[in-house]
Amino acid sequence: MAMNKLQRWLAPYRTAYRNSALHRFLAWWGAELARLLPVAWRDWFIERRDAVQVMATADGWSVTRLGSLPMATESVATDAGAEVLRALAERMLQAGEIKADLVALLDAAQVLERRLPLPAAAEENLAQVIAFELDRQTPFRADQVRYDFRIGARDAIARQIQVDMMLVPRPLAEQTLAPLTAAGLALDALDAVAADGARRGFNLLPAEARAERANAGARLNWILVAVGLGLLWLVMRQSIVAREQALTDLQQAVDKVQVEAAHTTELKRKLTDAVDGANFLAGRKKQHPVAVNILRELTQLLPKNTALVRLSVNR
Repeated sequence: MAMNKLQRWLAPYRTAYRNSALHRFLAWWGAELARLLPVAWRDWFIERRDAVQVMATADGWSVTRLGSLPMATESVATDAGAEVLRALAERMLQAGEIKADLVALLDAAQVLERRLPLPAAAEENLAQVIAFELDRQTPFRADQVRYDFRIGARDAIARQIQVDMMLVPRPLAEQTLAPLTAAGLALDALDAVAADGARRGFNLLPAEARAERANAGARLNWILVAVGLGLLWLVMRQSIVAREQALTDLQQAVDKVQVEAAHTTELKRKLTDAVDGANFLAGRKKQHPVAVNILRELTQLLPKNTALVRLSVNR
């Protein structure tokens, strides 16, 4: 129940995304990237799906498989029972190695198609605009029909878009789906057949009524997530390594400056000691007479017949 509510809540956003320019760009970009891959890699990354089409006929049901295998069609009578229809559909679904979607087809006369010219600005809220246009251009309200739409053309100069829409009355859709639901078949799409027998390319099933399939791009998404996380780790690792290297270089520069500062301080201390020593000697010389000067002075003062046996100078 909660999942159905979530599906209904997400349905308008999925429709808006499917018709958005971002979806078209990503689809184109993905296709271009896929072409660059080898075929074996392409098949591994991108899941291809066939189609098993179920269509009501005058006397029963026609079941056809299209895609990788040669087209195969088998019929089931109306009175054959739901189990026979289910067994045939499941056998068709499991016929090949490539998985297939189960699609119910309506006759072209059972659906109504319109091309709606709309302003380009309507694309932002296209689902709401289409629901409003249903009341204006068809005899039905949005809650009376199953409908789907897609952007068929764009006119950038005129700023207009051409929206292709297909609808079927709900009672007719339920009448077609009831036997298939009773047979226990999970449908991927409800579409209409074109004049050439191919699908029209719409899906009239609401999102909550579609079969729950494994996400075809899950494997690629997980790989992209792993690659993204790996790149993120690499960038973070490179950033950490760069910071560690910067800290190491800074520490080496600081150590070098500290060594030079210590050497400069030692030289300054030695210079200060030398200056202090020189100043001390000079001061001592100024404070006390030199012994030579004292002897010269005594020689001049003493008579020539006088001899000096011992001289003591106290400082």
